[in-house]
Amino acid sequence: MGLLDVLLRPLRAPVVTRGYPSRSDVPDRGRHGTPELRPERCRATGDCVGACPTAAITIKDRGDGSTLWRLDYGLCVFCGHCVEACPEQAIVATGEFELAARRRDDVVATHIVRGGA
Repeated sequence: MGLLDVLLRPLRAPVVTRGYPSRSDVPDRGRHGTPELRPERCRATGDCVGACPTAAITIKDRGDGSTLWRLDYGLCVFCGHCVEACPEQAIVATGEFELAARRRDDVVATHIVRGGA
């Protein structure tokens, strides 16, 4: 294999990324969007924590029979594993994919849920 072949190989390779969607209101296969917790359904099983590849979800027992559930959208890659892992169907994919904030705290969702970690 010559140097020219090495240089041209990336140009011949197929595209593996997806284009930016033209419309945000039409669900796109393979895109899950931001996960959102339904606190009334959550039982703090921890399955979502174990399924998250980036450790964006944490749960912490508050000691009073409730649990602090936290999702850091700054770490989330919107893979949908937490949605699939939740036995209570307490996490839903919203389809939203645009996320902007002025402060770091604005990309963190916290909820107090009943149940222990």
